[in-house]
Amino acid sequence: MNAEERTISKILTDQICYEIPSYQRPYSWGKENVQELLEDLWEAYEGNEPEYFIGSIITVERAKDKLYDVVDGQQRLTTLNLVFARLRDAIADEKAKALLGNRILPRNDLTGEAETPRLQLRKVDQSFFRKHILESAPVLANTRATLTSPQKHLIGNSEEIDAFCKGKAEQVLKLFANYVLSKVYVVFVTTQSLQSAYRLFNVLNARGIPLSNADLIKNTLFSQLGAQVNRSDELEERWLELEEELGIERLDSFFSHHRTSLAASKARGSLHEEIEPLIKTSEGGPFAFLDTVLASAKNFSRIIEQNFQDAATLRPLRALRRVAYDEWIPALLAFLNSPTPGLPEAEFISLLEKVTMQNWICRLGRTARLTVYFQLISAIKANKSADEIRAIFTKNARNDEFVTLLGGNVYGQAFDEAVLLRLEEANQDESVTKSYSGRLTIEHVLPQALRDDYWKQRFNEDLQRLWIHRLGNLALLSGNKNYKAQYFGFDRKKKIYSDRNKKVSFDLTKEVSDQADWTEETIKARQDRLLKLAGETWRI
Repeated sequence: MNAEERTISKILTDQICYEIPSYQRPYSWGKENVQELLEDLWEAYEGNEPEYFIGSIITVERAKDKLYDVVDGQQRLTTLNLVFARLRDAIADEKAKALLGNRILPRNDLTGEAETPRLQLRKVDQSFFRKHILESAPVLANTRATLTSPQKHLIGNSEEIDAFCKGKAEQVLKLFANYVLSKVYVVFVTTQSLQSAYRLFNVLNARGIPLSNADLIKNTLFSQLGAQVNRSDELEERWLELEEELGIERLDSFFSHHRTSLAASKARGSLHEEIEPLIKTSEGGPFAFLDTVLASAKNFSRIIEQNFQDAATLRPLRALRRVAYDEWIPALLAFLNSPTPGLPEAEFISLLEKVTMQNWICRLGRTARLTVYFQLISAIKANKSADEIRAIFTKNARNDEFVTLLGGNVYGQAFDEAVLLRLEEANQDESVTKSYSGRLTIEHVLPQALRDDYWKQRFNEDLQRLWIHRLGNLALLSGNKNYKAQYFGFDRKKKIYSDRNKKVSFDLTKEVSDQADWTEETIKARQDRLLKLAGETWRI
């Protein structure tokens, strides 16, 4: 291993090219990272600092003084390419443009044609990088929505650099570019060994974004190629398929749930440490492991995107997505990855919703909640029968306790909106499927202060305290808190409810508006009906 200080001019020089190897993450710096780098460089330039250090670049030398794989530092190196590309395009002086251009995309002195770029990104990103960054081809507005996350970062960060250049005189930009090339330093680390590169990649990430677990899992996969190292391109294609299926932002979340769906236990170490032995012991090596992961990822996407067709499945799944925690996902993922004969998807998801909602409403602690899911995962892995899995749900049922708790004060509990939305769905025909987005408000029909004569004539403070926060007195409205209706009499409230319900229709709210009067008897009758509906919906 060798390490030495080098200026950016010596990093981006005529003889040297860099490639981002297969095991690296995509370009992921955001605008804030670019702003910070530009501000630091500009401050050093204005202060005329004799030298300014911006971190390290760690490489594997593939051809001496000519070709290097970038193990760490690609975020800075790519951003420097963006900086010089935008400075080049902001400067009119042809000699200066050519000088800056040659730092990122050299041209043959005799033919004028572009040669190999100084930096080659991952294969999936390189064509876009060359066309729209190095060669400055504009991105059409109607194609922006289809850009991948790395492509959006490349374009967004280029625009951030344009904003930095705007308003600065050309001579100033030329002097600034010269300062970055001649006075800004990195520690340039080279190693001859791929194994050393893997170790460095795991522990070093100078000034860049901290390594994600997915980065480290990917690195482990490539490190396990062994004699199959010539298949690294194939492994990269498989990994890219995984990224495309889930999106880079979801990878860590997916791997966490996937691990639990296999292990049926709490993690004892970091995620990549937990996944590593699964890769190393996989029959068929990293390719077989990744095949299994890809199949699981497709099922994870089904869960997250609610990609199920019938209402009997969609309703409980939507209810699960409203729960304050997602500990139920590994159990469902285990089932989808290895379905139990005789137990339909709709039935399993319905039972999973019931036990999850019961435990949420009954305020079970995390350990007690996880125990149920781990039992299910273990049973699925052991190929238990459909009846044996049903028995796990039955054994963990809390039918009476959850109905009793729902009969008390519901408003202000973490589950209040989720319960009302699920009862709204359960109140409708099974052929009806609705989804709700935007802000929702939970409205007290009997208000929280007895100011209007209508309420004073029908309730005293004791009765109000008894019923105010119970299911029978609550209704859903779309939009922000309905302060207009807060203390009015019932007739005026009904008019406001009807107007608000035209925007987003709630059947349970419409039923309130259909009442002639709002008394203790009205609330009690509605309370009993909603508790009966809750029992029918969630009783195991």
